[in-house]
Amino acid sequence: MRKIVLLVVWLLPASRFKNALLRAAGHRIAATAIARPNLVWGVDQFVMDPGASINRGNAIKGMREVRLGTGSSIGRTNLISAHGAYRRLAEGARLVLGERAYITSRHELDCSGSLILGDFAALAGFRSQVLSHSIDLARNAQTAYPVRIGARSFVGARALLLGGSSLPPRSVLAAGSVLTASTREESGLWAGVPARHKGGVSGAWFDRAERGTRDLYLPQEDRTIRDAI
Repeated sequence: MRKIVLLVVWLLPASRFKNALLRAAGHRIAATAIARPNLVWGVDQFVMDPGASINRGNAIKGMREVRLGTGSSIGRTNLISAHGAYRRLAEGARLVLGERAYITSRHELDCSGSLILGDFAALAGFRSQVLSHSIDLARNAQTAYPVRIGARSFVGARALLLGGSSLPPRSVLAAGSVLTASTREESGLWAGVPARHKGGVSGAWFDRAERGTRDLYLPQEDRTIRDAI
């Protein structure tokens, strides 16, 4: 019955009343969080801290926990799921976004082994995949390992992150790259199949104080327009 009630409540428009209903059903949703209509099924615990937001059209199912830290966000039409068997893992079936971290739109995220984003981290672009579970060929058994995106790191479009992989803090995973469990804890640009360390990265984005930027750079004119987006 609780699953059905939550399914219906999650389809309501965002409002403080909806947040109160979600709290009454056992979730921990701050009054200032924005929870737009989404298909949510079989999520044991949903936590949204103050200023967190989730846009519409996401499908989220089979999770032990979804946690959005202060000011963090999830965009539209993402598929976020975990196989029920992995809820028994110590870190299984969890999606955790740190403070002001964000996931954009149209990604497929297998969180069986869990997906953890550090503060100000970004799973950006579109159509990236996280595959946290696979077959252990030596043991002939299904297994899952967590995937971690370090604080203030950036994942480009159409990237693939495999179970056990970890993007170091203040790093970039280039578009189309495959991050494997062999990643070393060396910050910088990671690119290729499999992704290898290519050098350092720098820029104002890595030291920002807000979740994202609203400024617009015009390369033809070599100028930036503030708050244009």
